[in-house]
Amino acid sequence: MTLRQFGIAVGTVACLTSAARPSYAQLNTQHIKGAVGVKAGSAAPPGEYYIAPLLYFYSTDDVRNKNGDKVPINAQIDAALFGAGVSVVTKKTVLGATYGFTVLVAGANNRLQATEIDSNPGAGITDTVLTPISLGWHKKRADATAYYTMYLPTGRYEDGAKNNTGLGMWGQEIGFGTTAYLTEDRTFHAATMVSFSFQSKKEDSETHVGNQMNLEGGIGGDFLGGGLTAGMAYYYCFKLTRDEPHLFPLNIGLAKANVFALGPDITLALASKKKNTVYGFLSVRYEWELHAEAQTKGGMWLVQAVFPFKPIHLPSK
Repeated sequence: MTLRQFGIAVGTVACLTSAARPSYAQLNTQHIKGAVGVKAGSAAPPGEYYIAPLLYFYSTDDVRNKNGDKVPINAQIDAALFGAGVSVVTKKTVLGATYGFTVLVAGANNRLQATEIDSNPGAGITDTVLTPISLGWHKKRADATAYYTMYLPTGRYEDGAKNNTGLGMWGQEIGFGTTAYLTEDRTFHAATMVSFSFQSKKEDSETHVGNQMNLEGGIGGDFLGGGLTAGMAYYYCFKLTRDEPHLFPLNIGLAKANVFALGPDITLALASKKKNTVYGFLSVRYEWELHAEAQTKGGMWLVQAVFPFKPIHLPSK
């Protein structure tokens, strides 16, 4: 059992901010950094699942210029996302892969557009995530997955406003990934997911966020009979095209932003050994941003719980 399709849902939610002083950075896409981890290329088996809670936190007081040097400004950013969703993996197959879909609704009390972060913007619904196509292949020594995601601008947004909870733009993302099993018993594995994010212009504005490529994954192992997955996760996100800002005073230059992060990733099955039943999964991930150019440099936490609609009864040995 893996949580790949839930990682897709999480990974397509944009970064949400909550607090602080004015700071400067490039424009954010609707892709959240570090949403998938050590089994990024594996899809879950057929079933219906709900995702709740989904919590994401990002903190930094460090803004880097296009050369990777720290910008001498006083900026504290504390980001927070809270959401829930439903993911379904059907028994239908497409090109030999299982077909699934995901819907995720999230809330926020601010969105980091690029320039100003307000301390009391007021809470509200942010943009909705819809993954209408998610495919998963399962082979003896490798898994693979592919998906298409849409970002719907349902969050509160007004050009130039200081209390936005949405990013005011439509978005699309495609992703492809694989998990390779390094041992015959599939205990140890390495995974990478490659995704591309594209955005429309912001509502009532000429601002256009640059396209972005994301590499995410990790290396780890399955322990306790598969009840615990642990390892090191990473992400490397970088702009493929420059931002086209309107009314955004960027002081770090119009370079193509990029960031690399690394950290521990753990997923624990919530199960009863006595009843041979799995009730859900709890994932916790933390990643430090070790290098950044033309954007912030900080750290992120991801905590999410995933539960099947019906508990999974495992066969007795």
